[in-house]
Amino acid sequence: MKSICFVATSPFAVNAFLLGHLQLLSQYFQVTLCVNKNEYPLSRSIDERVHVLHVPIERKISPFHDFLALLRLISIFRESDFDVIHSITPKGGALAMLAGFLCRVPNRIHTFTGQVWVTRSGVIRSLLKFIDRLIVGWATTVFSDSASQSRFLERELGLAAGRVGMLGDGSIAGVDVERFRPNEERRRNIRQRLNVGHDAFVFLFVGRIARDKGVFDLVKAFRQLSRSRAGLSLWMVGPDEEKLVTELQSLAGEAGASIRWVGPSTEPEAYMAGADLLVLPSYREGFGLVVVEAAGCGLPTLAYEIDGVVDAVESNATGVLVPLRDVDALTRQMEFMAGHSDYVKRLGLTARQRVVEKFTATAVGNAWLSFYNQFI
Repeated sequence: MKSICFVATSPFAVNAFLLGHLQLLSQYFQVTLCVNKNEYPLSRSIDERVHVLHVPIERKISPFHDFLALLRLISIFRESDFDVIHSITPKGGALAMLAGFLCRVPNRIHTFTGQVWVTRSGVIRSLLKFIDRLIVGWATTVFSDSASQSRFLERELGLAAGRVGMLGDGSIAGVDVERFRPNEERRRNIRQRLNVGHDAFVFLFVGRIARDKGVFDLVKAFRQLSRSRAGLSLWMVGPDEEKLVTELQSLAGEAGASIRWVGPSTEPEAYMAGADLLVLPSYREGFGLVVVEAAGCGLPTLAYEIDGVVDAVESNATGVLVPLRDVDALTRQMEFMAGHSDYVKRLGLTARQRVVEKFTATAVGNAWLSFYNQFI
C-alpha cells in the first residue's frame, strides 16, 4: 500500500483542514501525520488508522528548535520511506519540504493557505517571502486553496504561470453541509446560553484572536455602531493566541457589555446558527474556510476585499466586500446590514446554495483522492 505523510505545525490547522482528508485517504493509503501535539489539542475524532507522530515544530522562528524539528523529520522520512509528503502551514512546510528534499522523497507537496508576510514589511517581509520561494523550490508540486491565491503567489514570488495549482474549485477542506446548516434549535439554545435576545442582530467572528485577523478594526466598528444603534451583539469565537482580549475589551468601552468572548470552540456551527452575519476583517487569508462554513449555516459574510476571500465571497450575492483596512466602510456596512435583515437572509440563502453546489466536504475530498490516485 502506498504511503503518505502529512506535516503541519499545529493541531489547530489539522483540526480545521485535514480531518476529513485523513479519514478518506486512510481507506486507500497508509497515512502518517507529523505535528506538534503540544501546540494545541488534536481532535479526538481523528481517524484511528492515522499514525500520529509528535514533531516539536514551533510557529515562530527559533533556529535551535527548528533545527531539532528538521532532524526529527529527516529521521522519520529515512525510516519510513514515504511515497509522498504533503505539508501545510508555513513552518511545517519549510521544514517538511527541506527534509523531504534532503531525503529524496520522490513526491513533495505543499499547500499554501495564506501568507504571513502579507502583513509584514521590510527585512521580515523579504525573509518570509524568501522562505516561501525555498518551499516552492524544494517541493515537486505546489497548491493553494483558491485561484486568486495561486495567481497572487506566482506574481509575488516571481513564479511561472501555473506553478501554483489548485484542487477542485478551491477550499482546502470543504464543508460538511449536514453539520454546518441552518438550525433553529441551535439558534435558540446558543442565544439563551449567551443571554442574547431573540430579536438582537448578532455579528460573529470565528478565528484566531490576532492582529492580522483585523480584530481591532472589528471592535472599533462595533463600538462606533453601538453608540447609535441598540439591539446588537458581537460574538468573538476563537483562541486568544496573541493575548489581546484584555486590550480589546478596553478598546470596546461601553460596547463591551454586548460582546461575548467565547474563546476556542469545537462547535463553531452552533454560533453560526445563532448569529446573523459573519464578519471577517482579516488582512490576509487563504480561501477562508470559515466563510463557506458560515455559508453552510445560511450566514453571509462581510469581509475585507483581499486575495483568497474574493473566491469565497461573491460580493452582493453571498456577502459583501469592503476595501482593506477601511474601518469606516466596515462600520457603514455593518450598520446597513443590521437594519436590513431581509437582505441579509437573501444573501445567506444564496451562500448556502453555492456551498452545496461547489464546496461540500465530499466534493473537495474527492478532488484530493482523485489527485492522489493519479499521482501515485
